Amino acid sequence: MPLSMSSHRWRVADGVVRLEVRNLPRDLISGYLVDEFGGTRQGDTVVGDGWTVTFREATTAWVGGMQVPALFIDVEGPRETDAARFLRLKTMRGGG
Repeated sequence: MPLSMSSHRWRVADGVVRLEVRNLPRDLISGYLVDEFGGTRQGDTVVGDGWTVTFREATTAWVGGMQVPALFIDVEGPRETDAARFLRLKTMRGGG
């Protein structure tokens, strides 16, 4: 299974946390939010009780000679910490 580098996390504005994931499709991640965290899809955004997640395409990363798609996930709202924690656990991957 490919490696996902979801350990990149930073606060981009007051109340907004940005996660960076690589090599995971947006539809898979938004599906986790809808199916397991009570969200509703609205375009490039998934909204839940006390949180909003917006997906933004990031520059493709190079790992060795391979291109790896990258995605920024902006999490905001009163429950942004809970939603960000959920996403970090769901996007964690190991490779080998």
